[in-house]
Amino acid sequence: MKKILIVFLTLVIVFTSTAVFAKDKPQASHVIGDLAIMRPLGLCSFVLGTAIFVVALPTALISGSTKQTAEVLVGDTFRFTFTRPIGEIPSGL
Repeated sequence: MKKILIVFLTLVIVFTSTAVFAKDKPQASHVIGDLAIMRPLGLCSFVLGTAIFVVALPTALISGSTKQTAEVLVGDTFRFTFTRPIGEIPSGL
């Protein structure tokens, strides 16, 4: 029983640690797709999110949720478009 447990834990460690080392260099297709599609869409969503934030600002001020609204509509799209490393595609997309 101990041998099976040792083999199982060894396999778990080996297979989970290789995923960390596999992310060193982005693939060329990820870089091209990021520059050609993802960044322009991110820029559009940043501009649209900022416009929606300006329109929603009076309601956000009244409800006290200005910081949350700004973070979701402006901050997240800004980070996605301008501060994310080129070729790094978020796992949710």
